[in-house]
Amino acid sequence: MELISDWNRIDIELPLPNYPVLVAKLGEDNSMLTGVGRLVIVEENGMAGWLCTDDCNILHIHARPYWIPLLEKNIIVPSNFIEEELEVILFSLLKKLFYYETKFQVLATAMIKSGNGLYPIDYYISGTISRSLSLIYGFETLIRSKNFMSAAHLVRPHLDNYLRLSALWLVDNPNEIASQVWSGTALNTLKDRHQKKMSDSYLRDQAAETYPWIKDVYNETSGFIHFSQKHIASTTTTGKDEMTLYTYVGKMDFDVTNLSRIEATAGMIEICNCICNAVFGWMDGKRVEKMSAADQQPG
Repeated sequence: MELISDWNRIDIELPLPNYPVLVAKLGEDNSMLTGVGRLVIVEENGMAGWLCTDDCNILHIHARPYWIPLLEKNIIVPSNFIEEELEVILFSLLKKLFYYETKFQVLATAMIKSGNGLYPIDYYISGTISRSLSLIYGFETLIRSKNFMSAAHLVRPHLDNYLRLSALWLVDNPNEIASQVWSGTALNTLKDRHQKKMSDSYLRDQAAETYPWIKDVYNETSGFIHFSQKHIASTTTTGKDEMTLYTYVGKMDFDVTNLSRIEATAGMIEICNCICNAVFGWMDGKRVEKMSAADQQPG
C-alpha cells in the first residue's frame, strides 16, 4: 500500500462523488500519509474537495493528491482459464486482501477521531475490526502455506463478523445492543426492531437482502466448520480407471486447485467490503453530525 504506483492521482482521475476512498499525501520520508473520506462537490462554487478530516471543513482537493478506493470492486472468479493464469489471479487477489490491513487500520483511526466522542458502537466495531485483521492474516498465511482446509475454515467466522456487525442496523438503539454484547449477553438472544431474535440464520437472511451472495457463502463455508463431506473429498480421489480410490493423510493441500483458493480469497475480500462499507457509513455519520452541530452554534 505504500507504493505510489498503487495509488490514483487526482490529476489523472477522480473517484465518484461520495464514494468511500483512502486519501493520501507524501510525507517527508516518502511514506504515504493516509486518511479516509469521500469526494464532495461544494454547491456554492462547484469545486471538488475531500471530506476526510474531523474539523468540519472540506479539504482542498490538492491537499491530498492521491486516492485509492476503500472497497475492492470487480472481484471476478474466472470461468474460462488455464492453470498458469490462475496462480497470477490468486496472488493478485491475495495482494488486494493484504491491503485491508491498512484500510481497516486507517478506517478505525478515523472512526475513533470522528464526531463528538466515543460510543459503545465504536468499541463494538473496534472488536470487529481487530478480529477481522486476525482472520485475514491467518487466512493469507495459510493459503500461502498450502493449507487450504484451515484457510477455508476462516471464511465463515469472517462472515460472522459482518453479520454480527450488521445486527446494529436492525435495531432502534444500536448503542444499547453494543453495550449488552460488551457485558456478555449473547447476540442471538436479543431481538431486532421487529421483535425477531437475531440468530445467525436470521442475520444471514437479512444481510442477503442487500448482498444475495451471502447465503451461498454462508452455506458453503459452514461445511468447513464441522466435519463433513468437504473434509473427506479433499483427501480422496479416484484412479485413472475410476475403479480405485486413493486417500491422503497430511497437513498440506492435496488435490486443491487454485480455483478453489481464488473462490475463498474472493469471498474474504467481499466480506471485507461489507464491513468497510458499514464502518465507513457509521464514521461518516459521526462526522456529518459534528458538522451539523457546529453549524448550529451561534456565530
